[in-house]
Amino acid sequence: MRQFYLPFYLAWQYIRRGRKWTLLLTLFLMTVAFINLVFVPSLFSGIIDGANKQIINTMTGDLYITPKDGRDFINNKDQLISQVQAIEGVESISAKTLVPARLKYNNISGNWQILAINPNKDKKVSNISQKMISGSYLNELDTDKIIIGRQIAGGKEVEEDAFSFKDARVGDKVSLILDGKSKEFTIKGIFDTNFVESDKRAFITEKALNEIMPSSINKATTINIKTDPESNQGNIFESIKDLNIDGNIFTWQESTGLMKSVSSSFLSINILLSFTSVLIAAVTIIIIIYVTIINKRKEIGILRAIGIKPYIIIFSYVILSAVYAAIGIIAGTVIFMTILVPYFIAHPFSLPIGDAVLFLSWSDFLIRAEIIMWVSVIAGFIPAVIVTRAKMLDAILGR
Repeated sequence: MRQFYLPFYLAWQYIRRGRKWTLLLTLFLMTVAFINLVFVPSLFSGIIDGANKQIINTMTGDLYITPKDGRDFINNKDQLISQVQAIEGVESISAKTLVPARLKYNNISGNWQILAINPNKDKKVSNISQKMISGSYLNELDTDKIIIGRQIAGGKEVEEDAFSFKDARVGDKVSLILDGKSKEFTIKGIFDTNFVESDKRAFITEKALNEIMPSSINKATTINIKTDPESNQGNIFESIKDLNIDGNIFTWQESTGLMKSVSSSFLSINILLSFTSVLIAAVTIIIIIYVTIINKRKEIGILRAIGIKPYIIIFSYVILSAVYAAIGIIAGTVIFMTILVPYFIAHPFSLPIGDAVLFLSWSDFLIRAEIIMWVSVIAGFIPAVIVTRAKMLDAILGR
């Protein structure tokens, strides 16, 4: 039993009797190594997660329905909405109708995506209403008002200003041209979701579209569905399919297109940088522990001379390495969670695909903590074995 406690006692003595500044420097480097290991992966995960949320919140919802193959519209949309809304787990639902028209402003025209919506329903599925940077959102009775995305309005620092209205403002008039006929709309608001694809769209009300194109009444080109976060999305998907609806049902993941490729690229970069971070952490820890043990060769030789078994000395340094790693992980976690994460929530990275914050699942976080622990244990074991295999006299004399 005494042999069991001895390695722990020796590890404690190493810490207690060692130089305090060396101990602090070692713990600092371990903390930095762990933060480095989790920071970059959490940033890339945050970018991917942010882009996915943009797709869900501004374009598709959690699930969406499109017309059957070969058709332009979903017929009897009101009846379909009532059926889907009755399914347990469906939180809200909104229909959109693509307007086959183009917009014209000051002799500038473009074929941006124009959608007709019920504003009261759509703001429960989409967050466009919360992204107004000028003017206000639509209301259900607007028949001559339109809201446009920042990429259509244009202006300084707009990514696609070359193809925009060149700084259109709230209150300006735009013409909606449909089948050779023109109707004037007033820009009621301009929105900026910080997602380029979403900001290249314009919205009018269903009421306005029905006046222009009566054949669109009770029809839609897309129905977006928001589900309860606590519900099983797969079960809801199957329940909608069982309705034999007049359309095709998809999950938001199936609409990502280009973003799926971008996310895949980020994932590949994430894996590469994670490997690099692990390698840097491993080298850092091995150097720290190796230098610490080499500087204690004389002490190790004396311990062997008084009868301490080599495996006990090796185990004591393995414990010491594990303690360094554990303290570094705890300190790194505290800094990461209480300083870095809140800072980037308050000041996110602004990208054309959305605002990115630090995001890392607990499973990934624990995997990286485990990596640091194993690397530290190995880093303590290898040099300890090398030193304890040296001749006892050489170790005592520091040769």
